[in-house]
Amino acid sequence: MSTSADKKILELVDPEYIKKISLFVRSHATGNTCRWIEREFPDIYAEFEKEQISNEAKDQMRKIGNDIFEERMKKHHML
Repeated sequence: MSTSADKKILELVDPEYIKKISLFVRSHATGNTCRWIEREFPDIYAEFEKEQISNEAKDQMRKIGNDIFEERMKKHHML
């Protein structure tokens, strides 16, 4: 678990998804999403713990993060 890696990951997520999450639960939702990514994609998450992140890792993480948030937004009827 790395807060700097989490911040880097969340910077790649579409800001519209983040804005739609209530402030009351936003840190819980984003934190748990990053924990899930850490468990399911440990290699890509490890890239984000480094200073230099490859463009390939950024592209993969952008897709993963946005897909997760899109799925959850639809699940909670927020899209």
